[in-house]
Amino acid sequence: MNRVCIAAGSLILLAAAAFTPLRAAEPLSLAQAERGALSANPKLRAARLEALAAQKRASQSVGRHFGELSFVGQYDHFERNRILVPMAVELFANPSLGMSQLPWDRNQVHYGLQWQIPLLASGKLHEGDRIARLSRSAAQHMALFTRAEIRYNVRAAYRNALIVQHALKAATAYRLALQKDEADAQLRVKLGTWAPVAAAKVTYALRGAEAQETDFTAQSRTAQAALAALMGRTLPQGGFTLQDIPQAPAKETGRPEDAAHQALSGRDDLLASRDATQVFLHKKRLAMEAFSPELVLQGTYLRNEAPSVQDSIDTRQWALMIRIPLFSGLTRVYAVQEANANLLAAKQREKAKELEVSTQVVNAEGRLEAARALYQAGQAQRRLGHEVANVEHLKLEQGTGKMEDYLAARGEELAGETAYWRGLYTYQSAADYLTFVTARGGTDE
Repeated sequence: MNRVCIAAGSLILLAAAAFTPLRAAEPLSLAQAERGALSANPKLRAARLEALAAQKRASQSVGRHFGELSFVGQYDHFERNRILVPMAVELFANPSLGMSQLPWDRNQVHYGLQWQIPLLASGKLHEGDRIARLSRSAAQHMALFTRAEIRYNVRAAYRNALIVQHALKAATAYRLALQKDEADAQLRVKLGTWAPVAAAKVTYALRGAEAQETDFTAQSRTAQAALAALMGRTLPQGGFTLQDIPQAPAKETGRPEDAAHQALSGRDDLLASRDATQVFLHKKRLAMEAFSPELVLQGTYLRNEAPSVQDSIDTRQWALMIRIPLFSGLTRVYAVQEANANLLAAKQREKAKELEVSTQVVNAEGRLEAARALYQAGQAQRRLGHEVANVEHLKLEQGTGKMEDYLAARGEELAGETAYWRGLYTYQSAADYLTFVTARGGTDE
């Protein structure tokens, strides 16, 4: 009886699992994908936090001009009694008391406030300010460039997912049509109007269509997972339902030299590279100013207490301290040489970045031209594929066509449909890429 109950329970669970609906796909527009990426992409968040950190470092640099106020404290235990405070004339206000009446003790506590302000700091203040401001500017430019890069990447990933989605739809339609053709072929074989080999050809084509559909299904999941990762999330179980973007880009009317000029003057990664070069220039100046003297003003207020002294004794001190570097094992000389090498390297990185930007502009313009031609070819291939497939299907129905020609036409129809959407979205992404590399901004769909 128990075994019967267990078996029945298992059947119920299996039946419930079989009839549990699959999780529905999540609708996702291009604008939603952009907003998600710009708010949650980890790389972009890190760039913004780095910019914030650079801003706080700049604030720290400004704060150094106001000096430093500290609480200081010290407890001393000596081997014998020592005087609590430095010798001063006030300690001998009553000479008849003698030296023994001075504040002596082996256990002493000294505590109070100390303020130190730099008056001359060997360039550490003003050069440090410039370095901090330039570092902040470079980090802000890199955050802006990362934002533009993420925006382009998510738009391109969305279109890549659409390309595969349309290829999957076309493959599914192709497979369903072949399933119907296979059923018709089997019927005609039974009626004796077709040879079995003709039906076998349809079955063979159907198996290939099923394999192609499975491949596109896997590609679609991969493309959508890449899109989800750019949005800072994992792919939902049901995937995404994407919206088509049918508009073709407007044809570029500007001159190539204008695009190159715009990129070289407005690209945030190039501006960040130029700021970095200036940072190393001021670091070199800072290393050279290490040979200069330093001047510090220091004020100290202390309360001095000991068990043998009834009241604490307060002391105050102002000190003007100068430090003139004379010799440090040539470390400052080597520091200047290091800073000079770093500056030269930064200039070369800036030059390399300028060449990279110029090359990207040329590449983007070439990609746009090639993508436009691919889109136009896809339009023609799509029209031709539909027409040829319809003609071959009618010829086959009328008994004047060949099975090989019909199956080939079906394959061409699939290829034409896929080529059209690939051409359209490649064309859109190429236009986006030119916008990205020339720092022209862009508009939302």
